[in-house]
Amino acid sequence: MARPPSPHFLRAAARPTYDAAVTVPGELQRARELALAAKEEAAKELLLSLMPDIEREDRDDLALEVFAQLGEIYLNRTAYDGTRECLARITDCLAQFPTGPETDRLVARYTLRARFLRTGLAAAAGDHEGAARELAGLRCDDAAQRFTELEPEQRHWSTLAGVLCATALTDDDMHVPAAQLWRDIIPIVDTLTANTGEADQLLVAAGLAYGRFCVETGRLDEGEQWLHRAGARAQRRGWGLYWARAELERAAAAWLRGDHESTERLVGSAYPVIAEHSRAHDVARCWLYFGLTRLGFGWLKEADESWGHAEVQWRELGRPLFIHRILLQRSWISVFDGRFADAVEQVAEARRFLDGWSRSSWLQYARLDDHLGSIWRADALADLNFDGIGALSDSWKPDKERHAASCGVTRFDAGSERHRSALAKLEKAAELKIPAALAVDSVRYAMTDADARWRWAAQVSARMLAGAFSVAWEWENDALLAELIEYHCARGTFAHQPHGEPGGWSAAAPVTVPVETLDVEALAAAGHSVDALTLTTLGPLPPLQMEPGGTPILARYRLLAQNRYGQSVTSGGPVWSTWP
Repeated sequence: MARPPSPHFLRAAARPTYDAAVTVPGELQRARELALAAKEEAAKELLLSLMPDIEREDRDDLALEVFAQLGEIYLNRTAYDGTRECLARITDCLAQFPTGPETDRLVARYTLRARFLRTGLAAAAGDHEGAARELAGLRCDDAAQRFTELEPEQRHWSTLAGVLCATALTDDDMHVPAAQLWRDIIPIVDTLTANTGEADQLLVAAGLAYGRFCVETGRLDEGEQWLHRAGARAQRRGWGLYWARAELERAAAAWLRGDHESTERLVGSAYPVIAEHSRAHDVARCWLYFGLTRLGFGWLKEADESWGHAEVQWRELGRPLFIHRILLQRSWISVFDGRFADAVEQVAEARRFLDGWSRSSWLQYARLDDHLGSIWRADALADLNFDGIGALSDSWKPDKERHAASCGVTRFDAGSERHRSALAKLEKAAELKIPAALAVDSVRYAMTDADARWRWAAQVSARMLAGAFSVAWEWENDALLAELIEYHCARGTFAHQPHGEPGGWSAAAPVTVPVETLDVEALAAAGHSVDALTLTTLGPLPPLQMEPGGTPILARYRLLAQNRYGQSVTSGGPVWSTWP
């Protein structure tokens, strides 16, 4: 990349040549259009080819535009060293400009562009606090007050930067701060009327990111509306990559609805375009859903190969959260093959990635423990001769045939060594699954919004509570099962059934988290009555007692939930008696 020329903007602007005044600006606009269409390589080559002419003409204004466009291209392609280099060139060049009416306007314009690049870099690095500071500076920059013609540019770059910040927060499962950003972004996007490339860039980028956010937080209908809108606009513009991304996000929504055929069709149409543009993260997500649909057909080998491709992509990108998720997903193949020790080791590796990630949350650890408990449960079922699990064979065909013929039944002799081994493993499973289920369920009634409460129940607590009930029943622990029933009755029942099979094999991959998960204000409402005529409370329940003189039910598991996840599962109020 060429060194930025010395600042002779005023002298160069006073006597422009034909090339500098007409040809180069026209080519800069063409490069911009190529970049908007995700043809970044062609745009980069065009921009670099213009630098010799720009240097010859000493046009620092044009050089700044080249560096600003290149920085954005590198940011989109995750080539962050290139973005930093362009940002340094812009900063060095601006620092050399003298004060004057024309130069002040130029400095103001490219200061906005530099702030945009800094915001994007901070968001991409997971420095969400730094990104928030840069975004605030971009929004509060006085450029639009000093030069009114810069107001549309400031609004565009600050909104686009907000989309980058919200996307990065969603990638890190930080849905509450992302929601706060979307409250500011969506009204701006809704009022876009200009039929320009920049306006459509903003609408498509926001539509895709917000659509994905809605899908991940359980708002499937709203998310699909935005994805249709963004995909249609991208298709009209001929922006193939962004149309393909809309298809991928719609596939995620279809999977959550249990529509496996639509998932396969949508991912199949999106993958060739995404692969052609070499977007590693999107390629990995395509392979994730390929694996899920193939598992749904019973194609274990194909599912494992697909998830192996996804894992390679995420390891190369260094995305610990996604590596941890794909390891959990791949552990199911080990479970189906009866390689339980391998599955446990995969979960242990996933935990190490979660431990090394500074943004990990209690919910992710609760889900990981629940998943590990499911592995111990599967190991116990194998001891009970569960017909869907067997020892690893020399080829995939017998495994596939075994799963296809499985009726989901167990055959064992009560009191046998295998039976005793199974009960010990089920006890370990209960130690993991029940506290995790209690922790996530304690959050449900901390939500004052009924729709949010239902989404949490359907997408999070129902799956984990179903697993807790199952392991208690299989453990033949009637007392524990009765306590879980009493707990559930005191909590209330679900008004609606969740989509899909509770506790299904896909539960670990398409992570859905209602945005209210970590809402501090909602959690602070714990202990206040919703209705004085009912026993329903917001937040954790008080101790529950099933019979006179008995000890509080689930006391040990509720204490484990609080110690492991920091969730107050038991309130300090008076004991509730659950008998008439």
